[in-house]
Amino acid sequence: MTLTRWQWMFLVSVCACVCMAILLGTVVTANATPTLKHGSQDPISLAGQWQFYWGQLLSPADFTDASGRRPQGGTIAVPSSWSRQVLGPNVNAGQPLPSFGVATYRTRVVLPPEKVGTYTVLVLETIGSAYRVWVNGVPVGGLGHVPSGNPATDSYAETPQIRLNFINITPKTEQLDIVIQISNYSFRESGIFGDVKIGPLYPTMIHVFNHYILQDLLLIGVFVVVGLYHVMIYLLGRRDNELLWLAGVSLAVALRALLLNKLLVYAIFPDASWVVLMHLQFIAKYTAIFTYIYLIRALYRQDVNEIVHRVFVVVCIGAMIYVSSVPPSVSTQTITIQTTIIVIIFGYYLCVVGYYLLLRKREGAWLNLVCMLFVIVAIIHDTLLYSNRIQSVQFIPYTMLLTLLTQAIIISYRYTLFQQRNAQLALDLQENNRQLEEKVIARTDALNASNAQLIELTSQRSRLMTNIAHDMGSPMIGIQSSLQMLTSDTLSDREKQNFFQLLTARTNYVKQLVDDLFRLAKLESRQWTFDWDDSTVRDLYAEMSTYFARIVQTQGRVLIIEPADASTFAPDTMVHVDRQQLFRVLQNLIDNAMKYSTDPQTPITLRSMVRPATDVGTYEWYVAVIDHGVGIAPAHLPLIFERFYTRSNGLQAGSGLGLAICKEIIERHGGVIGAQSTPGEGSTFFFTVPIAE
Repeated sequence: MTLTRWQWMFLVSVCACVCMAILLGTVVTANATPTLKHGSQDPISLAGQWQFYWGQLLSPADFTDASGRRPQGGTIAVPSSWSRQVLGPNVNAGQPLPSFGVATYRTRVVLPPEKVGTYTVLVLETIGSAYRVWVNGVPVGGLGHVPSGNPATDSYAETPQIRLNFINITPKTEQLDIVIQISNYSFRESGIFGDVKIGPLYPTMIHVFNHYILQDLLLIGVFVVVGLYHVMIYLLGRRDNELLWLAGVSLAVALRALLLNKLLVYAIFPDASWVVLMHLQFIAKYTAIFTYIYLIRALYRQDVNEIVHRVFVVVCIGAMIYVSSVPPSVSTQTITIQTTIIVIIFGYYLCVVGYYLLLRKREGAWLNLVCMLFVIVAIIHDTLLYSNRIQSVQFIPYTMLLTLLTQAIIISYRYTLFQQRNAQLALDLQENNRQLEEKVIARTDALNASNAQLIELTSQRSRLMTNIAHDMGSPMIGIQSSLQMLTSDTLSDREKQNFFQLLTARTNYVKQLVDDLFRLAKLESRQWTFDWDDSTVRDLYAEMSTYFARIVQTQGRVLIIEPADASTFAPDTMVHVDRQQLFRVLQNLIDNAMKYSTDPQTPITLRSMVRPATDVGTYEWYVAVIDHGVGIAPAHLPLIFERFYTRSNGLQAGSGLGLAICKEIIERHGGVIGAQSTPGEGSTFFFTVPIAE
């Protein structure tokens, strides 16, 4: 089954509208009950101050003792938990009450005359965790099993049972004396922490249905429908894991909502143990969290850290084992710790979604971000609500409904985008087929251009080999001729000495040529190892100046050293260089300057400065060698750093590899090398090295 984009959008919109209509109808119906007034047909709330006797299981007979002695106690607000309350000096010696123990509640109710002799229902919402009830001295019922003895100390004799309870009575007088014995050794909250109402049978049942069944029943139905819908979509062929995880969250939330409703669950399972139901309730909660974090991982797989995700999965599994293996008296006491862990888990995914919302613009991240904020607020709010620290209504079912609907919209939106991408890919394929011939022609032209480049490279290689053969051939012929002349007996000793010196010079030339070729090949292939070191510009320039001034002086020339401008750089300005290779470059530039200067008396200038580089905010060290020789023609200036280029000026000629080697060395340093020249006036050769940061 394939749905178009608009069909998907229509389906999702209808589902969202139906769910929201059900939700709004539930809230309106639940809050439509008019204000209760004394004498109306609606049930009357018995909330208020009740007599309270801590640590005592008192029966009505204890309040009508003929001796005139009355039990010592105080008063307590109903509904509320006695845990941590301080009720005065007569109750627990004025100390805060513990969560576990026994107590007796008592109150008197005056009924309207018309209710005397009519069938009446006493509604006890939530009392923890077992109790017995007397009305006008007659036992009328209760829930669970209250330990015997006074005071009761055997907590193992208690059988807990917490649910909505209906007790049928027929008042014979206008005044009702209600006594409730309560024991709590199984739940975090204690005493009467739910409302107590009394009223006629039929109006009371309508009130109970509207307030305790209808709302939860509709919410459970919505969650089940959402879960089964996504299971069907998965089974119909759309094999996306996020559909199953979304269905798992929906069904787990529906199960937990059912278990939380103490009337519906006992209507379905009347003989179920309260302890078992509590274990199932906590397991359902962590199952919902477990499936939800897997849903977020499926939606943002490339963003969620896998290690953190696995840690949270282990935490959820450990929490399930914990709440299913310990008694409710233990697990409910640690509800604050459990809530903190849940907030941390949701907080992490909130941060992940928020981070990638801002940086990567993931689809649906905004909706997920808002929903997670609502979920965290709802968890904290409902924890305070369940611990009776605030009076409100629970938020978690509504926020979970909103969250699940949001996830459904996001998943449908992603599927719509997937279909759009498929349609776009089909159009692109048609366009590619249409342009295939043009691409083949373009690729053919590119291949021809590559062939032309290959031919040019082959030609360069041939010229290179020709240059090598020529540069090595001429000295070798000279060496061969000199060797033949040395074998002649007609030469004098002085002539032999001259031939020997000539032979040595030509041999050195060949060796130098071979060394330069080897060095250039190693540099170009990045196989030459540099000995890197950090040096200050001031010290390195001083060392260069001293060394080359002495070398130039021994050859009868003058090297003018311009002092570096200290105002342009700090004394500790550093460069990262290979000193030996940098000296080699400067040696070559100074040798060329002396070689191509026509007048030996003309000085050579060495200049240094630190200046801004072409990249904004960076600096470079500039070194230049200036001569006043024959200069270089503009047509030859771009070629001087090519291999085997030599200037035909009637002066000394080299191998043509020196400047090519210098270029490779400077480029390995991250700098540039260049030249400026005016024929007949001289040349300036320079190089730059980046300043180390």
